[in-house]
Amino acid sequence: MVKHCIAFGCTNRSAKDDCKGLSWHSLPLSNKKLLDQWLIKIKRVNTPVNKNSVLCSQHFEPECFIKPLGGQRMRLKPGSVPTKFSFTVGKTARKKPSYRSPIATTKKPKTPTVIVTNEMESEISDDNRYFEDESQSVQNDSIDESHISLDDDKDLLHELQLKEAEIDKLLEQQKLKEEKLNSKIRELEQKLEEEVNARKELEMLHSKGKFSIETVKDNDKLIKFYTSFCNYSEFSMVLDFLGRDAASNLDYRNLEKSPGDQSKNYKYKPGPNRQLTVENEFLMTLCRLKVGLLEDDISARFGVSQPVVSQIINTWVKFMFYTFKELEIFPPQEITKLHLPECFVKKYPSTTLIIDATEIYIEKPSNPEAQQLTFSSYKNTNTLKALIGIVPKGSISFVSTLYGGSISDKELTIRSGLLDKVQRGDAVMADRGFNIQDILAPKGVRVNIPPFMNPTGQFDEKELLETRRIATLRIHVERAMERIKNFHILDFIPITLCRGGMIDMIFFVCAMLSNFQLPLVDN
Repeated sequence: MVKHCIAFGCTNRSAKDDCKGLSWHSLPLSNKKLLDQWLIKIKRVNTPVNKNSVLCSQHFEPECFIKPLGGQRMRLKPGSVPTKFSFTVGKTARKKPSYRSPIATTKKPKTPTVIVTNEMESEISDDNRYFEDESQSVQNDSIDESHISLDDDKDLLHELQLKEAEIDKLLEQQKLKEEKLNSKIRELEQKLEEEVNARKELEMLHSKGKFSIETVKDNDKLIKFYTSFCNYSEFSMVLDFLGRDAASNLDYRNLEKSPGDQSKNYKYKPGPNRQLTVENEFLMTLCRLKVGLLEDDISARFGVSQPVVSQIINTWVKFMFYTFKELEIFPPQEITKLHLPECFVKKYPSTTLIIDATEIYIEKPSNPEAQQLTFSSYKNTNTLKALIGIVPKGSISFVSTLYGGSISDKELTIRSGLLDKVQRGDAVMADRGFNIQDILAPKGVRVNIPPFMNPTGQFDEKELLETRRIATLRIHVERAMERIKNFHILDFIPITLCRGGMIDMIFFVCAMLSNFQLPLVDN
């Protein structure tokens, strides 16, 4: 590798023939104090400090070297510092003037005319030669001085040229920095302008009035349409029951660890601050459940993004589900009989529960086994089926988990958990398809169902009367299920909601929200 001396004004390099006898010495990178001394002596702007930077031996005094032995290379003594550079070489000393005889200042007296002989001529010629030599010496001294001054001027000119080149380089770097800064300033100004325009649009939308609880709370008709509640007071009462403080601290990440993920550490990025109040988030969830508005529609109405809408709705559904699950909605036998409507007192006074099954349409699964499990022969399509029970007053007191539409009414009753709720002495009213007398009789529970057709193919008068009586009372469970299905999110269930039990939560929440409406049966 060719080595170049980094000293200012030095053009030595190892490839030159006249530099073969030089030695090359690297900067003392391991000794910072000594390195600083070297850099001060070098007096160069932006001196390259790396393992490839070297100085030739011409810049060191002879006493700085260790005398080589044999074939060893020239080495520096520890602590040696370069001192010989082009800008430190002293000017050559001026030649001392020759001896000159003093010139007499006294006026010479007039001498008489002298006859010049040959000896006198020779003395005069010697004196003339002496003066010629003196004048030539003075002339040579002036020429040497002019040469020295010219050399100094060349060094200064070369140094100035190098300084100018460094200044031009610095100016060019400064210009590039200014261009980068100006470009960044223009980008920031453009972003600021975009943000200002977006803010103006948002302010314009806000001035026109966003969809919120403030815009509908004074209109009972709109409140009932969007929330199923009769008025704003009922809306506020349900929110108070759920807990405003708890709702204000909901975590919208909706991440649940499985048992196998307990060892994993999850790190969450802090999300944006809440843009909606608790009341507006509750209204948003009810709009999705009651009216069945799509998330994109809700996003445009409330002025938040669609992913945020999805997070809010999923979180609120889970929040309401677990809150309502804590309630014991299946009343004791004494409470039910205490509030028994008059129409039941006269005809079926022992009735404590009316049950029926309802089905909701779902998207056709891609799995053949799931298709078979959810296919309902009654609806001739894929459905989910649930068992609903109401007290004679009309309030929903039992909601089962959703099962595939192929399940029978009897099997649904067994798997729903209803047998654990009923007590001895209860009377359950059901449709003719619920052939469950054999499973409820051991628990001391009577089943009131319409009579089956006798072998003659006709009902007698007593059977016909009982069928009509049961039908007029059992209709209330049909009305209760209609209230649940008035939550239009249940009109058609995409297969994505069937995963993770979300549809079970939605169905249960809709059933509980329908209980806040007016009673189905008056006294």
